[in-house]
Amino acid sequence: MHTVPSTGPNGVVISREALMRQYRAFTKTLQSTTMIDKVHIMAERHNFDSVRPADQLVSIGSTFLGMPHAGMEHRMSEMLETSRYIRIAGGPSASSSYLQDAEGCRCSSGDVVVLPTGVAIGHGPRTNMAAHQVFKQLFEVKDQHAGYDVFTLEQEGDAPPLGDYFGFAGNNVLLTWKDEHGMLAVDQYQALRPNDTLQVVYLEPGCHFLSFYGTDTCNDVIVQRGYDRSIESLAAAGLNPIPVQWSEMDKMGVSMRSAVLLLRFLKVSLGSVQTKSKVKATRWAQHQLTGVSSADFATTPPQA
Repeated sequence: MHTVPSTGPNGVVISREALMRQYRAFTKTLQSTTMIDKVHIMAERHNFDSVRPADQLVSIGSTFLGMPHAGMEHRMSEMLETSRYIRIAGGPSASSSYLQDAEGCRCSSGDVVVLPTGVAIGHGPRTNMAAHQVFKQLFEVKDQHAGYDVFTLEQEGDAPPLGDYFGFAGNNVLLTWKDEHGMLAVDQYQALRPNDTLQVVYLEPGCHFLSFYGTDTCNDVIVQRGYDRSIESLAAAGLNPIPVQWSEMDKMGVSMRSAVLLLRFLKVSLGSVQTKSKVKATRWAQHQLTGVSSADFATTPPQA
């Protein structure tokens, strides 16, 4: 974290000490949730943005896709470095290159949101229709017994990445900001799936949150402290909101979605998706980070 700038993109002063303190607290909070099995901290490298690992790859089940932001060569060093850390964490040796191999394909991992019913993908300034076609070919399944869709959600030109304001938690809860972007996404999804009974929880615009859908039910949602109405709405829906400080990361323009690369590993010996222990006390004791310092950020493996 020695590369933390003194000011954010809009000129607001960033406190390095407060940012380090908030990041450590966030990491330990993440470890104590049922959202993950184990956390890895990605070390910094020169000319490498380790603060936003989720901008390089996306996990659809146990398939990891590299992101072509503007072409095959764009940010290739970040993709390779992230893949190396995934191997350290026990994942596959390489990510799939389907998106990079498709001519004219441009995609942002932030515009990809995994739901129980399929994959929602934002269409706007970061992700084009060529990417949507690749996702449909890879993941869309429709037959008389079951269906797994790829939903195209149109975005306004000034919309943030879809995953920053649209997500899923619990058994059947959609999370979204209560602004023009979030409400547009929900309206489109409901038009595409009119028979779904998903509950919608509206959060305050700008409220950072982190949730993850794999296959297990997870009621934990990490949410930015200070958004009391959002926390109350999450609790009223039967979810478990866990407030954390995020002010300094927010000043840098880093969302919780982009700061954590959540991956789902395939357990080869059983041929099935890895299941998660739900006993918080055991998991916390086993994987708790101890004595995190600036030196640890240079030697510890990354989030996975």
